[in-house]
Amino acid sequence: MINIQSINSSEDSNPLSRSIHSQSDSSASINQSLPSNSKSENNLDIRKLTWDDFQGVPPEDDPALAHTRWKIGYNYQVHHEADKIQVMVDVWCKIDPSSWTKDKKIDELLHHQQGHFYIGMICALEFKKRVQEFSFSKDYKQEISEIFNKTLQEYLEMENKYNIETLNMLNTAKQRQWDMKIMKQLNSLSKYT
Repeated sequence: MINIQSINSSEDSNPLSRSIHSQSDSSASINQSLPSNSKSENNLDIRKLTWDDFQGVPPEDDPALAHTRWKIGYNYQVHHEADKIQVMVDVWCKIDPSSWTKDKKIDELLHHQQGHFYIGMICALEFKKRVQEFSFSKDYKQEISEIFNKTLQEYLEMENKYNIETLNMLNTAKQRQWDMKIMKQLNSLSKYT
């Protein structure tokens, strides 16, 4: 059995000064389709984050209001059947306690961080899906690693796009669009939890 992990981090800053007040519209959409605490046998703890998940100490010189880090990893077992190699993979994604915030009073900020965590979950589930659909050769170790790295890179890019398009939560219309996109992807991968 092999165990691999990668850590992702995302920072959100609020370079604009504005009042934030529309929490009810956006927070309902990102959490409406999933139970508040749903844990599978694969250590995929799909749940709503709280500020208690953010235990890290914010750097004084960092302009960001929050920094979300998620860890994703996997274990796999290989079964050889005649000319076929079957790989069974278990995945996990967890919030890293080094995640931090400078302001635990902005509900929209926590809501936006929830999106980052869900993107990590989607990454883990997409990786599992790709492994299950792949026809492995005798080079399965390299193939698994390549699938993992490619999937991780795609979702790191997705996280970047999430921050850019939502302006780190400040664009509430885009935040709602992303909420729906994220939930649609999570729901489409639910059979892999």
